[in-house]
Amino acid sequence: MKHDTHSGTHDHAQYGYVDGTGIEVLHARFERHRFAAHAHDTWAIGAVIRGAKNSMTSARQPNIVSAGEVYAIPPHVAHAGMSIGERGCEYVMLYVPDDEWRLQCDIHRVSPHAFSRPVPMHDAIAPFVQFAALSMQASPALPDAWSQLCEALLGAMSGHNASAPSSNALADKRLHDARAYLQAFSSRNVSLDELAREASLSTSELCRRFTAAFGLSPHRYQLVVRLKTAKHLLLDGLTLSDVAAATGFADQSHLGRHFKAMFGITPGAVARRSSAKTF
Repeated sequence: MKHDTHSGTHDHAQYGYVDGTGIEVLHARFERHRFAAHAHDTWAIGAVIRGAKNSMTSARQPNIVSAGEVYAIPPHVAHAGMSIGERGCEYVMLYVPDDEWRLQCDIHRVSPHAFSRPVPMHDAIAPFVQFAALSMQASPALPDAWSQLCEALLGAMSGHNASAPSSNALADKRLHDARAYLQAFSSRNVSLDELAREASLSTSELCRRFTAAFGLSPHRYQLVVRLKTAKHLLLDGLTLSDVAAATGFADQSHLGRHFKAMFGITPGAVARRSSAKTF
């Protein structure tokens, strides 16, 4: 079990990592923090406790989530986020591996995409908060708490067959190859010219098609990959300086600025508890 707290004058966030499941937890209250555009390898499943937030997957299509509502963003879908209103927003966000989320959805006969739009789920808010609290401590009750949360969340949606959003992101093999190349060389900056040669496209055509397919420019996508790699290395126990060097950042400060903008917490919030485990 790993956890830490980051607090400021207006923002407060607690981070938990549940060993054995791969589930990460963020329990946060933000007033001013704005998340930079990014994407996750996991499902991002959120419940708003107080206030409201805009968890936008498109600058032109705001996705407003209010208190008592639950929503889910699939893996690899680009999004950003910010609180709405002067009083900020308190919420719990779970980052659940794809296989675990799909397993729970299969058990309850619910489409994984049932929460592609915010759904009022007031009865599920307390289990969200309880699971988040237990993830911040060495509690043997975590497996039961996860089952109870899934029952509260998915049990009420049983039989709901929301259709998965259509995507042609991987229809063009050249874009698939370009994305794989960025993932393979996440330890350094890949120039746009280099990536365009790999994809057999002009730089302008690559930027246009890549952004349309994945929601992020090649440069932004590469930064997100490097930051996710940095988080995994921190969880594995590497030092901040070693992680910054291994992921191509100039120094710890450079890593920290981008890390906070994407994850809402500092690298130290992950690193300080990286050796604390519960089995």
